[in-house]
Amino acid sequence: MNTFATVIVTNTKKLAAQDVLNALYSTPSTEDTDAVVSTAGDEFFGVELEKGVSKYWASSGAFLSDELTALINSGVVYYLHIDSSFQETIDACGMTKVIVPDDEEEEEAAEELGGQNAN
Repeated sequence: MNTFATVIVTNTKKLAAQDVLNALYSTPSTEDTDAVVSTAGDEFFGVELEKGVSKYWASSGAFLSDELTALINSGVVYYLHIDSSFQETIDACGMTKVIVPDDEEEEEAAEELGGQNAN
């Protein structure tokens, strides 16, 4: 069953949280089959947040019960909020989303400067 949740981890636990989810979807080798090493967890925790000088990472959306249980049991979760919007959750934590301009936005900004190097 899917549960809408926002899960926040600290910067130091981001990789551990991704590893928890990778392990959830990986299967060990057997006599007849090779091991399957999942990288599904690498897609989680891609939203950077900040609070003061501290960095956090978030995933927000539909989580399977097994995913939430694995994350909670592993001890990597800094904050978890179920059935609330992403913005409400980060506001409650006093965090802000870090906006990283993509390459296209940087090119547009450079063009607006008349093609001059913005650095």
